[in-house]
Amino acid sequence: MNKDKSSYKKINGKNYRKNVGIVVFNSDKKVLFCKRLNSKIGSWQFPQGGIDVGETEDVAALRELAEETGITSAQIVYSDKNWYKYDFPEEVRKSKKYYEDVNGQIQKWFLVKFTGNDDEIKIPSEEFEDYKWTDLSLTLVNEVISFKQEVYKEVITKFLKVLKDI
Repeated sequence: MNKDKSSYKKINGKNYRKNVGIVVFNSDKKVLFCKRLNSKIGSWQFPQGGIDVGETEDVAALRELAEETGITSAQIVYSDKNWYKYDFPEEVRKSKKYYEDVNGQIQKWFLVKFTGNDDEIKIPSEEFEDYKWTDLSLTLVNEVISFKQEVYKEVITKFLKVLKDI
């Protein structure tokens, strides 16, 4: 995690780490859903990660996608104009030293088309232990850790409409 404060946004007196979320879809319009490494609860999610100081959101999205999944054959097809935020529960903030000075994350979400072959995907990785291609559906929210579920509901609802028109 980049500790430089310019990678944070202050909202109502709280610090939020700037972050990108990436919904990747393939030629069958299935989305990549990844199982977090060593997670005990709500262990599935879309790739996501921090925005480095001086980095644009779209560059961060493609960098994080490559770092977390190995995917480099990708094209951004949609960037949500909204920012979504969630707070970390206190037990999460206490469990990870680098979350001590941040209350949560504020995210810009991207819809990305995967143009490569599955052998490009490098999971397990430092973040994930498994992945699956699945239909984009609100039922995926049930597999996500509880404090991210509201953001996932909003993003999935919006991206279902966008994906249908692609």
